[in-house]
Amino acid sequence: MKRTILLSVLASIVVPASLAFADIRVVTTTPTLADIVRQVGGEHVTVQSIMRGPENIHNVSPTPSQMMKLRKADLFVHSGLDAEPWLPQLIKGSRRKHLRPGEPGNVDVSRGVPLKEVPTRGELTRAMGDIHVYGNTHYALDPLNGILIARTIADALARTDPDHADAFEANYEAFSRRIVELTARLVAKMAPFRGTPVVTYHRTWPYLLDRFELVKVAEVEPKPGISPGPRHLSECVQTMQARGAKIVIVETFNSRKNAESVARRVGGRAVVLAQSVGAVPGADSYEKLFEYNIEALLTAFEELGIAPREEADHDINPDRRHP
Repeated sequence: MKRTILLSVLASIVVPASLAFADIRVVTTTPTLADIVRQVGGEHVTVQSIMRGPENIHNVSPTPSQMMKLRKADLFVHSGLDAEPWLPQLIKGSRRKHLRPGEPGNVDVSRGVPLKEVPTRGELTRAMGDIHVYGNTHYALDPLNGILIARTIADALARTDPDHADAFEANYEAFSRRIVELTARLVAKMAPFRGTPVVTYHRTWPYLLDRFELVKVAEVEPKPGISPGPRHLSECVQTMQARGAKIVIVETFNSRKNAESVARRVGGRAVVLAQSVGAVPGADSYEKLFEYNIEALLTAFEELGIAPREEADHDINPDRRHP
């Protein structure tokens, strides 16, 4: 009797403790990556994001609490390239060797993603503004790139927890199918507006615009990361008038006042889109991020009386991977 009771007590202690440590502990830089990790990892992961969503990914200041969060992680998933220049400080503060670049716990999801706006050697000067050395880092805003991101994450999870590799692979396949179906549906909804000219505030949107075949004709920033002055804003207005653009796309972290000022002068509208999961209410998953953004654009088109176009403009980038 005593032995039976003792075994029962031990089981009640040991089994939950083993389950508590079964999950792979993942920390990501963005809520976008956190959501993809959850979808691929399923019940075998616990995920935390450093960022909340509305912030500018390039301008985060790591805090001691964030460093402590990373200290407990098995995997650190980030955008790679020079998207998050604050990573070295964060990783150093965590004091965890396995999370350093090149170590097993450091997961760079940019690997294998075709990048846009890769500068030539002659462009790498401060005169060009805050350009990125390796190319535009906002590649997750093409939904099909999300499949490439998920592939890297699934492989990292399988290396960390081989016993559940089959589950990660099945989740990855299901995620891929959902994204392909979502992309096809949203591309079809946007098809009547192929070639519609728009203005962007910052160079956040080339992957989104190319996927859904909109044409950027100007930027509110005179150069990436540089605040616009009155002269440049007037030039934006002139370009919009010349090209028939009515929409100014702005991120949650940039000046809506400047965007609205430019749009109002041409009888248009500033449209705030979600640059990340969690950036705006309703964009609380990777799929809903795109559904929100496309619906916001379609609503603006309708309310401004922007008519569907019969043919796309000749200057649409033809280098596009269709689902």
